[in-house]
Amino acid sequence: MSRIGPMNVSDGSNTYQFVVYDLKGPEYNAPGVYIFSKGTPNARGGNNHQFLYIGQTDGLRDRLGPSHNKWDDALHHGMNYVSVYVPHPVESRHSIEQRLIEHFKPPLNDQFRR
Repeated sequence: MSRIGPMNVSDGSNTYQFVVYDLKGPEYNAPGVYIFSKGTPNARGGNNHQFLYIGQTDGLRDRLGPSHNKWDDALHHGMNYVSVYVPHPVESRHSIEQRLIEHFKPPLNDQFRR
């Protein structure tokens, strides 16, 4: 597991500080919101992220990996990062997930699949 760094993600009203990881993801198993993304280098030395899929789970470590139903699709779309956010209270993860999906309309979230 390799922690890459922080990434601020806004739903238009609120901003959340996600932690970006390589594809192994976090080693802890907390409830949270996660993003599969394709990051490409930018001129500032960081990455621009195309969000491919946004979800939420009771256990980040258990959910993130090859057994995830969108993992192979995300890899096919160039996924190279997994970002996670653990909200407080953790129950708010459902509404955060929905606001982010509505704002970004990721291609692998079925309600926005083209």
